[in-house]
Amino acid sequence: MSDVNTSPTDPQAWRAHHPSLWVRTNHALVTLCGRLAAALFAVVAAMITYEVVARYVFLSPTIWVEDLTLLCQIWATCLGASWLLQHQALIRIDMLIGRFGPRLRAVAELWSLLVIALFSAWVTWYGADIVSDGIAINAASASMLGLPMWVTKSAIPLGFGLLCIQCLTEAALVLAGHLQSAEEVNV
Repeated sequence: MSDVNTSPTDPQAWRAHHPSLWVRTNHALVTLCGRLAAALFAVVAAMITYEVVARYVFLSPTIWVEDLTLLCQIWATCLGASWLLQHQALIRIDMLIGRFGPRLRAVAELWSLLVIALFSAWVTWYGADIVSDGIAINAASASMLGLPMWVTKSAIPLGFGLLCIQCLTEAALVLAGHLQSAEEVNV
């Protein structure tokens, strides 16, 4: 393992212009997933607002908002996980790690990435099996809309597969000496 340095002050611009085609491609894909996740959360807000107005102002509830908001929330959450990891914005406790030196911090980062990657790989595998079963039995939601369940469940193997790939990319960057600082995320 080489000396561990922190990445430049703007790690996302650094990734977008990285010499490695894989890092640039991964950055573009994860950025697209993050933007799609944000758009889906905005769609969820619009659909819920529509439902509240339809239900309480016009006394005419819909049959589609519950299913579609759940679908969008699941897809947005699964797609957004890899973006959060790339931005080092997952929930973390830095109290102890902040006191580590660069090498020990890199080892701790690699350990956490390994744990997340293994869990994500398992969920991807198990999720693909669940999607396959849903397709085989033609499962649908219990609501009046009857949305096929594989549409919703497909977010799990795809999202966790992307998260696993992002873990491996981050681990490769850490091993190459680019330890990214955690970003402050303000709500």
